[in-house]
Amino acid sequence: MVAAVHEFLEIARYKEFLRNLVIRDIKVRYKRSFLGFLWVMLNPLLMMLIMNMVFSGLFKVSTQNYTAYLLSGIILWNFFSQSTTTAVLSLLSNSNLIKKIYIPKSVFPLSVIVSAVINFLFSLIPLFLIFYLTGTPLSPFVYLVPVIILLSGIFSFGISLILSTLTVFFHDTKYIYDVLLLGWMYATPIFYPEAIIPEKYVFLLHMNPLYYFISAFRGALYMDIPSFFTKLLYGSLFSIAALTVGWFLYSRYKDRVVYYL
Repeated sequence: MVAAVHEFLEIARYKEFLRNLVIRDIKVRYKRSFLGFLWVMLNPLLMMLIMNMVFSGLFKVSTQNYTAYLLSGIILWNFFSQSTTTAVLSLLSNSNLIKKIYIPKSVFPLSVIVSAVINFLFSLIPLFLIFYLTGTPLSPFVYLVPVIILLSGIFSFGISLILSTLTVFFHDTKYIYDVLLLGWMYATPIFYPEAIIPEKYVFLLHMNPLYYFISAFRGALYMDIPSFFTKLLYGSLFSIAALTVGWFLYSRYKDRVVYYL
């Protein structure tokens, strides 16, 4: 506990370095891109249009405002998947810095999450535009959206600490995670309603942390979600659990990382 507090104080001391890393991550992501930062908003819209054409005939009858349902799921999923897949290599790709000077190593996966949160906030613009165009009223719990974004960020940071630490010692972690992430996407109700899941498999849905984050996100935005605050509570517990496990693994091996880079 004392070591964790010390590391967070060190990150605060290196806040200017963290800010520069975030700026660098954003610049690198959109370097040589013709549309640049507009892709933050266009990417989920294009995905939504494609999935809407493919699945709307199947699911829109049983899902109220399928366009909003689909886009809200895509935006939150993109935040999690893109941030964690980028963070997998965050220690390896900064090996030159880590070897040369003292820096709290957790600042590298943290910078990926912070830049992903910034992208996520901009991706909310097309979502609210869809709400406006479709006349979708906002939920009375919309004030909880920042809380859900924070919880999703904490969860993603915890997963990123696990992945980035493991990747230093086992480079195959990235490839294994890519496969697991694909299965995780299909196991999460992003483009299909949870009502279609057979009763015998519902327990798998309830073991999926992203199910709680996406459900709470939709509930805070516009949708009437059964047991909304229960899902928010479970999301909080998963966030704490991911950060605890991630920090434990990172703290145990952070001093050995430099020898494997």
